[in-house]
Amino acid sequence: MKKKRKSNWSATVGTNMARSVPGIILAAGASSRLGEPKSLVNVGSVPLVRWAYEHLKTAGCKPIVVVTRAELSVDVLLAVPDAIVSINPHPEAGRTGSLQNGISSLHSELGRLPRKLVMAPVDRPGWNATLVRALTGHDQSVCPVHQGRKGHPVVLSGDDLERILSVSSSTPLRDIVSFLEVPVDGPWLHLNIDTSESLSDLHENAAELHAYFQR
Repeated sequence: MKKKRKSNWSATVGTNMARSVPGIILAAGASSRLGEPKSLVNVGSVPLVRWAYEHLKTAGCKPIVVVTRAELSVDVLLAVPDAIVSINPHPEAGRTGSLQNGISSLHSELGRLPRKLVMAPVDRPGWNATLVRALTGHDQSVCPVHQGRKGHPVVLSGDDLERILSVSSSTPLRDIVSFLEVPVDGPWLHLNIDTSESLSDLHENAAELHAYFQR
C-alpha cells in the first residue's frame, strides 16, 4: 500500500529519467531505543525525514520514495508532501524489507526497475548533497568512506537491485551486496540517531551540521 503525491513531472519522463537517479529514504523503524519516531525528530524546526529528502532533491535525485510504517504515514506525508510515501506493512522484518518496498514503489512509478538508486536510512543523517553526487557518479553499488569509516547513504546498481528483490526481507544488505568503497568528505558519517545520547549529540552539533549540509 502506498500514498502517492500527484506527479507533476511525469510528462517529461523520457528526458529527465535518463539524467536522474531515484532515491529511497528508509523511515519504517520502530525507534524502540530512542522512544520517539526517528523520522520526525527535529533539527531546529526540520524533521530528519525532511532533511534527507531535501539533500537528495538538491543532489538531483527523483523520484524520491519514503518508506515508513502505517502509524507514521500521515505525519511523514505532511513532512514531505512532494515525496512518494510508501507503507511497509511488515517493518519488523528488517531494513531489507523496507528497501524492497521502496524499489517496488519506484518500479510502479517508473514502469521499470531503475538502473541505480540512492538508499538513505533516516537515522543516519551525516551526509550532504555533495556526497550524494560523488556516489551517483559511479555505475556500480558504492558506499561512502571517510578516514576508514564506512557510512550512508549508498548507491545500489544493476543486478544488485534484482538480487535484493529476490531474497528474504530479513536478509541483511551486507549479505546481498558487495560495495565499492568511495572516499568522501564525510566527517559526520558516524552519526546514528538511535538513543537519547545520540540525539543530544545531534542537537549539540546542530550549528556545525548546518554548515556542513550547506556545502
